[in-house]
Amino acid sequence: MRTVRRHLAFLAFPLLFACNSSASGTIQIITGEETDTFTQTPVPTQIMVQAEDSSGNLTTLATAAYPTDTIDLGNQDQDAVAQLVITAMDADGNKLVYGSTVPLQYGALDGETLPVFVQRVGENARLPNPPTDSRQSPTLGLLSDRFLIVGGGSESETSLTTQVYDFAQFNLLNPPPTLPIVPASMPIVGTVALLMDAAGDGNYYDFSQDTGTSVSPPSGYSFADVAGGQTIYDATDGYVFVVGATRTTGSPTAAVLKIDTNDTSNATYVTGNLSWLTLSAPRLGASACWVDTRGLVVGGGNATAGGIEIIANGQTTGTQLAYPPDPSSGSGMSTLDDQEFVLMAGGVTPTGTDAGIRDFDLGCGTNCTPTVWGTALPEPLTSSYVFTFDAADAFLVGSEPGSGLTHTFTLNSGGATEVPTKVPHTNAAAIVSPMLSSILFFGGSAGGEIESFTPAP
Repeated sequence: MRTVRRHLAFLAFPLLFACNSSASGTIQIITGEETDTFTQTPVPTQIMVQAEDSSGNLTTLATAAYPTDTIDLGNQDQDAVAQLVITAMDADGNKLVYGSTVPLQYGALDGETLPVFVQRVGENARLPNPPTDSRQSPTLGLLSDRFLIVGGGSESETSLTTQVYDFAQFNLLNPPPTLPIVPASMPIVGTVALLMDAAGDGNYYDFSQDTGTSVSPPSGYSFADVAGGQTIYDATDGYVFVVGATRTTGSPTAAVLKIDTNDTSNATYVTGNLSWLTLSAPRLGASACWVDTRGLVVGGGNATAGGIEIIANGQTTGTQLAYPPDPSSGSGMSTLDDQEFVLMAGGVTPTGTDAGIRDFDLGCGTNCTPTVWGTALPEPLTSSYVFTFDAADAFLVGSEPGSGLTHTFTLNSGGATEVPTKVPHTNAAAIVSPMLSSILFFGGSAGGEIESFTPAP
């Protein structure tokens, strides 16, 4: 394990605040493996500290000329919980550097030093103290809104081992747990993961207790019908879905595993009752996302079925929309507005060409045609992940079908702009960070680096 302070400390300043009793803490700003975060042109001239509450509301606590040694945050409620957000700006107020903490209680900072990773916006950056392996095609999950869990992967020697990265300390937990089975899919609820492997075995593994318990699926399908599929979270309703059709290897499948975290009626299923949903047609290499007003949206992966189908909230089977078939494999999907539109990007056609960047209107009734964003990607990508920051901007992580070399792009209606990775990755996987403000991707790099992307405002 790499030492926490090796090449990490850029600056540290005390945050002074009090409410009823005096308290103080120190934030240590760290820039990971990047050395030019604060020296690139333009150079920051001021720094701002804000608090973000659970609803996403920002309150400015202090601003100061940069560089600085001390920032007084004034009187704060020691029992209040918030995320601290650090932003460095130029003289015109343009945001150049950004980072945030996991949720914390102000009183917990008293006498403590809290590391905060910051990075240049619009660029990829390497986090400090990365995992010690270079496994490809890992299975990623988030635990307790704080830990990145790295499991599975294509290397047999690492398949049962994990790496656990702590975003409160920006360091690895040691020793990492060893899982009872190799997770091809790993939905996590609380501290418990439902591990499913390609053979169809299932296991509840509690990271807080380091214990595993075998579990069987409900009747209808087997875990093998969804293992390798993407995990989709519906935070609003408390549903979790494992969509087998999104896997890029194996047989086409129509199976979707639903976890209802609000339904504790079956004590066998400790993360919530399990049930099966069914797509209208089996698919392979499809993409999927949740749209609050519509339900589970699945697209691509079939040369004859409609290009988009929806399993509406409360329904158990999918309904195809009037889009032409989309036979692409390995696209990624994300909602554009949580209402009516989804974006698909990456993926390859049956002839091996890029499937394009296209958005779909879920309210379309007849003769529907997707809207194409710009020109094709410079190289076709598969095993793609798409993340949208607003209705007009997205981020794509995907890998070349032959070499597995991973690329990242920003996307808008004009097309795609590549964002260079700091080091080469092969068959990397991607996930939203616990801070929800950045995208993480990991896998297949010689040094085991986790890279992070934070969008420019």
